[in-house]
Parts: sequence; structure tokens; C-alpha cells
Amino acid sequence: MTLTAGMATMLPPGAGGRILDFRRRGTPPRRRRRSVLLTLARPLLAALSLVALPVGLVVWVFTSPFFRLRSVEVGGAAGRVAAGWVRRALAPLEGENLVRLSLAEAAGRVQRNPWIESVEMVKELPDRLRVKVAERRPVALLAAGSGLAYADSAGRAIAPIATQAELAEARAAGLLVVSFSREPQPDGMAAALKVAAELGRAQPTWAAKLARIEVLGEGDFRLRTDALPFPVLVTSGQVGPKVQRLVELLPELSIRYPRIEAVDLRFSRRIVVQPGRIGA
Repeated sequence: MTLTAGMATMLPPGAGGRILDFRRRGTPPRRRRRSVLLTLARPLLAALSLVALPVGLVVWVFTSPFFRLRSVEVGGAAGRVAAGWVRRALAPLEGENLVRLSLAEAAGRVQRNPWIESVEMVKELPDRLRVKVAERRPVALLAAGSGLAYADSAGRAIAPIATQAELAEARAAGLLVVSFSREPQPDGMAAALKVAAELGRAQPTWAAKLARIEVLGEGDFRLRTDALPFPVLVTSGQVGPKVQRLVELLPELSIRYPRIEAVDLRFSRRIVVQPGRIGA
């Protein structure tokens, strides 16, 4: 076999022969490598667009005048707390961004009023704040020093009585005056009102003119009623039968004692009368 450029000649046995083509293969084309930067840029740009969109939305919400507080709606306010007072308390917050507004700060402004028990606030986008207040309910008048104050069921002072007209209105509403000889106890006010209810069942006339209940502690009370010229000391749960016994003895006591300082009904088998000094 003889090789020539581009052709191979083969001499077969015998006289004849066959010629085969021999062609050189061409060089394959080179592939271009993708740029690493371009490869990374596409997902990076996609990620940035996903982040930039919500960030831009947040910035717009926090800065847009569309979300400024413009309206305050008040519910539940009646009697002691007027809706206008609540709006005036929140007036410095008008124009602030409602989304960023601190409900705790806004509620603190309203709760400065001593008559407010609790506050509920709801944001209504884009520009409204809905407020619902619950008022404290006075159950008695608390004697503290030389003054009186409205008190709740736990014996806590709410607000002072400022005028005689206000005092007359409170008494006309049936609020009793309660005082504590010691530090007020959590259940002291409820116990005092319970004793007043016992007196009402035993002697409605005395209860109607009840002027003051003094909480002595450990279930003992001193009752002052305008129906009697002297105070009566009682124990919770025993008011009814002891008062009925005192009613029976009153004619005899008025004859025996020209003046009575106090009557003690706290003992189980006797009634203790403390006579007053004549001419005192």
C-alpha cells in the first residue's frame, strides 16, 4: 500500500487493485465559554428585584401621606368620659403615619383619665383609628382624710368629690360612704356593701338613712345611720338577728340611758351598750 496525500492506493493480489479515499478530518469549532459574571448576574438581578419591590413598598407605606391619621371614632364613652375628651386626648397624634402609630402610646394618652377602666384600639387603614373605652363604675364613696372620693368595688379611689352638689348627687344615687380604720383590703369594700345589704333586709328604714360604714377588719364594721343617735358595731353574717334584738330593746334602752355613745352587737349572747356622758 502506497499512501499519498489525500489518497491511499492499495495493490491487491494479482494485476488489479482498488483505490480508497483518505480524507483528513477537519478541526472541530471551538465553543465560547459563558462569562461567570453573566451567569451570576441573572439570578442576582432576580433576587434584587424580589427584595427591592417589598422594600420599596414598605418605604412608601411608611412615608406616604395616604396613611396619615385623619379620623378617630370613639365608642363606649358615656356619662363620665365624653367622646370629645377622647378625641382631644388623641389630637396630638393626628397626621402621624397610622401604620407606624404605637397603640400603646395612644392608649396611654386616653388612660390618663381616672374614670377609664380599659381601652381597645383598632387601626382601620388607610387613615382611621377606632377607639372603644370602658368606664370605671363607682360603688361607694371612700372617706380619705377630710375628703371623699368615688371608689370602685376593690376599694380603690377613682376621683375626688369636688363640690357639695356633686356629693349630693352621689348620695342621691345611693352611694354609701365607706371608710377603713386600717389600710384598705381587696375585699373590704365588697364586705361593707354586703353588710349594708344585710341591714337593708333587717331594717330598711335604717339602711335608707345609712350615712357611713367603717371597716374595722376581720369582719367587723361600725354603722352610722341617721335613724339612730348612736353608731352600731356589727359582724358580717350576723346583722339581721342582732338588729332585730336591738329593735326590741330600744324602748327600754332609751329609758335607762339618757345618752348612748355606741351599741356593740358583735357578741353572741349579749348586747353591749356604751353610755354617753351626760352633758358631754
